[in-house]
Amino acid sequence: MSEHSCGQGTGPGGRAAEAAPGPASALPVPHDVAEPWQQPDTGALTPETMMAFIRARCPWAADHTHRTLAPYLLEESVELMAAIEEDDPAAIEAELADVLYQVVFHAALLDDRLGREPGATWDALQERLVEKYVRRHPHVFEARHPVPLPEVQRRYQEVKRQERAASDAVPEPSAAAHQRAAADASRVLDEIRGTMAARNRTD
Repeated sequence: MSEHSCGQGTGPGGRAAEAAPGPASALPVPHDVAEPWQQPDTGALTPETMMAFIRARCPWAADHTHRTLAPYLLEESVELMAAIEEDDPAAIEAELADVLYQVVFHAALLDDRLGREPGATWDALQERLVEKYVRRHPHVFEARHPVPLPEVQRRYQEVKRQERAASDAVPEPSAAAHQRAAADASRVLDEIRGTMAARNRTD
């Protein structure tokens, strides 16, 4: 996991963090930062409400943009790939959670950017996910009998072509944007390789 995270037990200047008041009967409003803070019942938190509190109360999280957060998505993805390489189910689950945290974080950034209520983008992502992959799997959700793999692949590509031709299709990033992103990813991967090499030397 990234070393840059909240919850290290210290406040600004290294002071010990003060205990917040006891949990309230209902979740307080995340963006209500009047002191003393109301402490939410963490057992009642969903991913999107958790993220709303983190964005409102953690200065490290509050300062991030999509661009500054992007390297952490790559870092967590590499750690997931490492867990898959070692075929460790517990590690794979843990790293999947870290990748998902990045998705929830970016969704919260979109909430702020688009003036949405906290969690609106997270809800939209789930709806988009189901809608898109139901549409791309007619051999699962429309067929009454198994469909041969070549026909599955043909239908899948046909649905993708229809999606790209639709009037409301979201355009893919440009080739130039892909090139810049690939260059940024290469730089981050070089940094990860250097970190892992230094760790191996000290292990």
